[in-house]
Amino acid sequence: MAQPDATSAAGSAHRALRPVSGGTRKEEVVEAIRRALLAGELAPGQRVKEVELAAVLNVSRPTLREALHALIHEGALVQEPYKGIRVAETSPEVLLDLADVRVSLEAMAALRLAEDPQGAGVAALRQALDDHEAAVRRADPVAADLTHLEFHRTLWLASGNAMLTKIWPLVAAQIRMAMTVDQLTRDDPQRDLELHRRLVEVIESGDATRVRAEVDLHIRSSAEELVHLMRAPQKSPQQPQS
Repeated sequence: MAQPDATSAAGSAHRALRPVSGGTRKEEVVEAIRRALLAGELAPGQRVKEVELAAVLNVSRPTLREALHALIHEGALVQEPYKGIRVAETSPEVLLDLADVRVSLEAMAALRLAEDPQGAGVAALRQALDDHEAAVRRADPVAADLTHLEFHRTLWLASGNAMLTKIWPLVAAQIRMAMTVDQLTRDDPQRDLELHRRLVEVIESGDATRVRAEVDLHIRSSAEELVHLMRAPQKSPQQPQS
């Protein structure tokens, strides 16, 4: 089956892709495309055509190209030789593999923070949680997505582990993709926020056993639930009775 292209997104009744100001900066175009990704207008595997997308957003090709390359760099889009740009894809298997890696690494970070519950690292994590909660309360999906990722980046970097800091950029793109799939499939920001609150509270308790259990629940159990939803058969629309 042929993949849809960006032009089909423009006809959506509730489109997130819409013209932005002619003098927009690259960051504004990036945000507009992120909204389309989170709204499902630009679906995983979908081809992105520069000419049509620039017209929909009412921006110049150079400005659009800068934004696309920024999204390629962070892993939301993929550039394929001789094929152009597509929305990045993932699979249940990749999500479960990612969860295995994250449980080990984020437990390491969380345990390091839990050694000093009153320290600067936990304070930074609490601030990241506050920023995420504010975004969720504003019902801004892009801000919620960005602050969600920032929460986990803060967890990794505030631990003070130099190797986690180096590894983070390699894992961040996959985490972002997992969050996008989660939002498209489950779309429950309050649930995510509650999980983050509990994780911070457990870290602040300083109890290593609870920290390990909470990280596992936060990451592995969430991934398993998401994969179950992805694999569940989709209900077909009911046909009207004659």
